[in-house]
Amino acid sequence: MRIAMGGTFDILHPGHEALLNAAFALGGEVFIGLTTDVMALQGRQKVTPFRLRKRRLEAWLTKHGYTGWTIGPLEDPYGPAVNEPFDAIVVSEDREGVAKALNDERVRRGLPPLTIHVVPMVLAEDDAAIASRRIRAKEIDRRGKLLRPLRANVGSTNPVKIRAVGKVLGTLFTKPRVTGVNVASKVSDQPFEVEAIEGAMNRAREALKDADYGVGIEAGLFWNEQVRDFLDVQYCAVVDKRGRMTLGHGPGFAYPPAVVARVKAGKTVGDAMEELTGEKGIGQTTGAIGFLSEGRMDRTRLTEDAVLMAMVPRIRKDLYRGGVRPATK
Repeated sequence: MRIAMGGTFDILHPGHEALLNAAFALGGEVFIGLTTDVMALQGRQKVTPFRLRKRRLEAWLTKHGYTGWTIGPLEDPYGPAVNEPFDAIVVSEDREGVAKALNDERVRRGLPPLTIHVVPMVLAEDDAAIASRRIRAKEIDRRGKLLRPLRANVGSTNPVKIRAVGKVLGTLFTKPRVTGVNVASKVSDQPFEVEAIEGAMNRAREALKDADYGVGIEAGLFWNEQVRDFLDVQYCAVVDKRGRMTLGHGPGFAYPPAVVARVKAGKTVGDAMEELTGEKGIGQTTGAIGFLSEGRMDRTRLTEDAVLMAMVPRIRKDLYRGGVRPATK
């Protein structure tokens, strides 16, 4: 089997290593197209010279005991894979489109399409891909650790939500910068069921802007058939710059019948709780749960649980990210 792959390999990092390992795992001969300086500089301001990149790549391959490889100059996106008798091509997620276009060109020339093996991007600490550009800019190190504070925008100006996000992210990152952003949830003032989830996701997307994470938090009433009552459940959505959304929610609890009756009559939970307690703006202090639990739980801690649950797949990237996708043509 002849396998093609390519890249700039400017600063070798785990993303490159995953790509190379996937190619050699297929067995057979591997051709590695290494972009020329001219081609590499078309999309970046600075790049390590070709000779040095080639030497470093050769050293890595030798160190890892790989054999049956050839490194050649890549002067265009397709290289020799467009007209030579290769069997497969290994690409990262962001280059899958190029591989499909290459296959279209091969078919146009009367050649069989290559089997495409797509390797997931290796993510840095902030869930954006590890890339030589980011390493060169001293945004991350070679292993993907952030060299600057993580930036998170919360889709709310409610201090409870901002504080809860700050506390959770503070356990995961060094001095994260958390900012509240006034956005629309695009759902009812008093969400029920799936509206609460949609509201959290909408807030996250609207808040993201130029941050690493956009965080949306929305509470809603969910009907529980077993107890024949509504439970208040707070959802959190976290979206990153790649568009990946993760969800989580905190504990659920029931409201007193008097509050539920007011909500059914058209009031929000916040308004109903203010009438019951006489406390204005209770949702921005201890929350309804603080009053109902007599201080044993407050809204900040309740919100922290939802935020932490939404971060679980990001904490354990190793378990939630898949391996090489099934091959296609």
